[in-house]
Amino acid sequence: MRNIKPGTRVSVFSGDQERSLGDGIYQGDVTVYIWANPDGSISSMTYAEKPPGKENIYPGSRISKIDKNPKILLDSGQVVYGCQVWWTPKQ
Repeated sequence: MRNIKPGTRVSVFSGDQERSLGDGIYQGDVTVYIWANPDGSISSMTYAEKPPGKENIYPGSRISKIDKNPKILLDSGQVVYGCQVWWTPKQ
């Protein structure tokens, strides 16, 4: 989806694609931080552009920095990131 330009209207769905989170505007790509937990699950902060502090992650988790991750501003005012949701341009 790298041909999508900032300002494009998009539809956004939960990470499991089970529910719609609503529509929003693709803001562009940003750097985000995620971490792999010892149980194999993946987590991120709500505001994923800020590296998590050690108090926010489980012992033994590995933090990863991801460049060029989509940032979306939902119509509700909530910000979500491509690593957290599924999204598609509106037709």
